[in-house]
Amino acid sequence: MARHLESQLDFIFFFYGLSFILLGALCLVLARGRDDDRGTTIRWIGLFGCVHGANEWLDMLALIAGDGPEFMVVRAAVLTASFVLLAEAGRKGGITRGLAMPGPWIYVPILIAIGAIGFVDGIASAKAAARYLLAAPGAILVAFTAFMGRDYDIRMNRPLMVAVAVAFASYAVTAGLIVEPARFWPASLFNQEVFQRVTGVPIQLVRGLIAVALAALIWAAWGRRVMETLDCPGYSQHLKRQFVGVLTTLLLVLMLGWVLTEYLGEIYRDEVESEATGDVALLVSGLERETTIADAMVTALAASPSVRPLLGDREGGRVTNLSMLELDAGVVHAMRGLIVNRAGDIVGSSDSADQGWLGMPNLRSVDWFEQAIAGRPVHQIRVDPPQRLRTYLTASPIRDAHGEIQGIAMLETSLETLAELMTRFDQAFFVVDARGVVVLTNRRDELFRTLWPRPDLPRLQLAEQFGASGRTMLAREIFGGDWVEFGGRRSYVLRQPIDSTQMSLILVIPVKGIFASRLLGIIITLQVAIAALFYFFGMDRGVRDRFERRLREELLTQTEDLARQAATDPLTGLANRMKFDARLSEELARSQRSRRVFSLIIFDIDHFKEVNDIYGHPVGDQVLVRLSRTVGASVRKADLLARWGGEEFAILLPETDAAAAYETAKKLRLLVAHTIFEHVGTITASFGVAQVMPGDHADTLVARADNALYRAKLNGRNRVELSLPVIEVVELSPTA
Repeated sequence: MARHLESQLDFIFFFYGLSFILLGALCLVLARGRDDDRGTTIRWIGLFGCVHGANEWLDMLALIAGDGPEFMVVRAAVLTASFVLLAEAGRKGGITRGLAMPGPWIYVPILIAIGAIGFVDGIASAKAAARYLLAAPGAILVAFTAFMGRDYDIRMNRPLMVAVAVAFASYAVTAGLIVEPARFWPASLFNQEVFQRVTGVPIQLVRGLIAVALAALIWAAWGRRVMETLDCPGYSQHLKRQFVGVLTTLLLVLMLGWVLTEYLGEIYRDEVESEATGDVALLVSGLERETTIADAMVTALAASPSVRPLLGDREGGRVTNLSMLELDAGVVHAMRGLIVNRAGDIVGSSDSADQGWLGMPNLRSVDWFEQAIAGRPVHQIRVDPPQRLRTYLTASPIRDAHGEIQGIAMLETSLETLAELMTRFDQAFFVVDARGVVVLTNRRDELFRTLWPRPDLPRLQLAEQFGASGRTMLAREIFGGDWVEFGGRRSYVLRQPIDSTQMSLILVIPVKGIFASRLLGIIITLQVAIAALFYFFGMDRGVRDRFERRLREELLTQTEDLARQAATDPLTGLANRMKFDARLSEELARSQRSRRVFSLIIFDIDHFKEVNDIYGHPVGDQVLVRLSRTVGASVRKADLLARWGGEEFAILLPETDAAAAYETAKKLRLLVAHTIFEHVGTITASFGVAQVMPGDHADTLVARADNALYRAKLNGRNRVELSLPVIEVVELSPTA
């Protein structure tokens, strides 16, 4: 599990960055147009999320394309800047909750301290300090702000705000306390590497999941508030569907994107592993070809009867036998050939000037002699530290006719020519001895150094012998093939033992190609995720516009209904006194501008009180309703019929002079008199007519029409009277 997650760091960095960028974008959208304290805090959180997410994508780029000192400084600066934004969000939030907080000047000494730590102790220590001094307190203050602000939110949002506070507190732990390894406490004791070693999970994955949870919780809290504010069931259901749809879609996109990324990486991984296997086989075969010849020659030399006299006391043929030894050594271009007896004494050498083995005439304590005299084959690649000379030593027991070991035949050949040829190989390779010391490589800087830590070998011993530094390219010893960090870069490392020796060959292939292949999957995933977000939020805009339009229409309808109700008599449905007064004012203004005439008719039901007293008010209301419908159907559309009050009505007749209005009133009087009303039978009405005169206003015109109505009542009712200033009063009989 841990190895697999470690191989997915590029996608984990992508997920981590995407999560924080989505969180930041969401917060910036929610803070748009808000100038209150909460909006300010959310805006700072949004800026932090965007910058921090971009920093994680820079980390992904460093993993894919390779890192460098300048790029490390840039990434550390961006990371620190993101934590400054988080700390400012916490500082602003703390101020809104009444905490005594320092001013922005506090960041100056903090940044100076972080820079000094980085200058003295390296980039990793600077990052750790930034997390301790900025990320941890900033996230804790934001968590405190969210928790304390729960009481100021709507009741449904309080559990969500508590969850937001818990998520930020969790981020304070995972990002502010679990830091990069550094040489100061507590980073030296508890850090990201320790966390991954204990849990098997990269801390970046945990931080990314926290960012996803924060984005979902903040979005849910915003949605709840919108639903509470709008109180629109249709839009509330849409928000719920959108919330579930976006989260589900993003989850599917990320899962399928991870599968695609892994598939593309697997294709390249198989190619790399296959290529590495072939290259290792080629290198090992070239090395074995050189050593096999020497092995065959020393075996033949040990079995040759010509060398046995060298192990006895006889002097006969000694010169001839030594000549044969020199000849055999010359065939394989050996640096030296030795014949050693059972006691460890050198009894024959291919080099007459060779007086001993490293100044030792007796070889009983030499490792290869001990192995060979015990009957074990000897195949060693050796290093001469003073001369930094690499040789291959092979030895074979010399047995008598009874199979007893009488001595040792040894050949030592130089590997410098082979090493020079092998250094032309493109991929980095290392031939290491049993101790992990590099004895042959095409990377000269690593020659005579250990590739992995060897705590069982004192560092001083290695340094004295080879001048090797304590730095190692691998964190641990590799067996077989593995995808690991090699010298700080992700690489495929393949190790293959060299037959008949204690040596092994290690081939290293950087994984730029595999990350490039996986980057294609990451880019496709990002594009699909962006397309999905555009779809959902584009659809949301359309739905929101549709609901807003519907709400506006409903509001307009309600407004019109209220206006109509305010201008309508609830019993008869006619215009009420307020509506009539407004229309009368309009007609008066028009008449004054254009000198056009209009008239006013006021009428009421005769003896209506008797109808109520005899038949009751419900019947009286029915009479009023029936009368309103009858008269309303008989006037022009341009005329305004209004209930003046009680049993009294008024008609406003535009573009109508007194004579025409008088004729209209006569027709209406006859219509009322001949209408049969349920329960009551027939009723009569009296009418007063007045035409607008120059200098008239509403009160004078109404007064003249009302006076005419009053005269109709005085003159016996069921009559039409015309306002006196217009024409002479005309007495009308009830049957006129």
